[in-house]
Amino acid sequence: MSLEIRPMTAGEVEESELIGAYAFNRPDRRDLAHATEQALKLYPTDWSLASFEDGEMTAYLRMLPLVSRINGHGLRYGGVGPVVSLPQHRRKGHVGALLRESLKVMRERGQVLSGLHTPHPTLYQRFGWEIASERRSYTFPPKDVALKSEPGERGRTRMLKPDDWPQADRVYRQHSARRNGALHRGDVWWRNNLLSLDAPTPADIALWEDRQGEPQGYVIYHQPTPAQPDEYMGSFWVRELVALTSDAYLNLILYLSRHDIAKAIRWDAPTEDPFLSVIDDARHVTTTARYDLLNRICDVEAALRQRPPADPEARLALTLEVRDDTAPWNGGRWRIAVADGTVDVEKTESQPDLTLTATTLAPLFNGYLSATAAAFAGRLEVHGEAALATADALFATSYPPYCADTF
Repeated sequence: MSLEIRPMTAGEVEESELIGAYAFNRPDRRDLAHATEQALKLYPTDWSLASFEDGEMTAYLRMLPLVSRINGHGLRYGGVGPVVSLPQHRRKGHVGALLRESLKVMRERGQVLSGLHTPHPTLYQRFGWEIASERRSYTFPPKDVALKSEPGERGRTRMLKPDDWPQADRVYRQHSARRNGALHRGDVWWRNNLLSLDAPTPADIALWEDRQGEPQGYVIYHQPTPAQPDEYMGSFWVRELVALTSDAYLNLILYLSRHDIAKAIRWDAPTEDPFLSVIDDARHVTTTARYDLLNRICDVEAALRQRPPADPEARLALTLEVRDDTAPWNGGRWRIAVADGTVDVEKTESQPDLTLTATTLAPLFNGYLSATAAAFAGRLEVHGEAALATADALFATSYPPYCADTF
C-alpha cells in the first residue's frame, strides 16, 4: 500500500466533505452539495493537505492563514482545522503524516505559529502542539443576577444586522490592539464564522453606544432554536462580550439579564473577566474553566524574532536550547537579545540558560505558562541562577492569552 500526502484538488473537495460529515456525524452527510459549494467558496484547495492510500482519500486537514496578536503585534498564524480521518484508516499514522507535513508547509508560508482546537489533546501533543490558553464559562439564571455597581450612563443598545459587522469590528480592533491571542478579523470571518446565517442557531449581535452615539461595546450570542415550544426556556450561549469602558460592560450585562425567559445563560469569557466581582451574589453563578487552544511554534527562529517584548524598555539576554523531533529545523541553541524594543535571535554554540522542548516553548511564548511555573512542573531544565527571572520577563505578556474564535 502506498501513502501520498498532498493538497486536494477542487474535484476532491466533495470527498473531503464526506469524511468530515461522517467523522462528526453531521446531518448533511446524505446531501453534501451545499457543504461542498461553501468549501469551494471559502477555502482554496492549497490550504488543504490530504492523505491518499492507493488513491483513496483517507484523511485531511486545513491550514487557515490567520494573524494572531501578541503584545500589540500581529504574527502570521496557521489555524489548523478540521483534522479528520475515516474510521477504517485511523491508527495507521496518516494523521501524523499530515501534521508533520503541515508544519513544513506553514513554515514555508511564513506562518510562524499554529493553533488548533481539539477534544483529543494528547494526539497533538505528540507532534508539538500544547495547551496554551483557557476559557472560562459562567452559567447563571438571568432573573437572579443583580449588579453591585450601576453604569454611569445608560446610553443605547441596538441590534446589528450581518451587514453592520464593521461597527462591531471597530470596537473589536480597539479592544484587541494590545490583547494576546486575538485574531485579525475581516469581512469573510465576520460573516461566515461569527454571524453566519447558515448556522443551526444564527447569532444575534447587540451594540452599545454612549450618549454621544459612540460604539463602546458589543455582545454576540446564540438563542436556542427549539424543537418543542417549551425549549424556548432553555439556555442560550454568549459567544463574546467586548467592552471598551466600564459603562459598556455593565450595560451589556444588564442587557443580557433582561433575556429572562431563558432558564440559564452560558457566557464564555477570558480568565481576566471580572464578572464574579460585579454581581451581587456569586452563588447564583456556576463557573467552569477548561483548556482552549493548543499552540505550536512552526519556526522558532522567526517566531522569537517577531515577538515584541511586553516592556519596550527591557534589556534582556537569554540562550535557549530547543529540542524538536517533529520539526528538526527548530532544534539547537538560540541566543535571544532584547534592547530598545527590538529582538535579535541567532544560533549559537554557547551554553544554554534553559533547555526545553518545542512543546513546552509554545505556552511560554504566548504567556500562558511562565518559565518559573514550567520549571516547577518539570517541563524545562535550568542551567543559570538568574535564567528563570530573565525568561519570565522575556516571555511576559500584557494580558493573559485568549482567543474567542474557533476554527
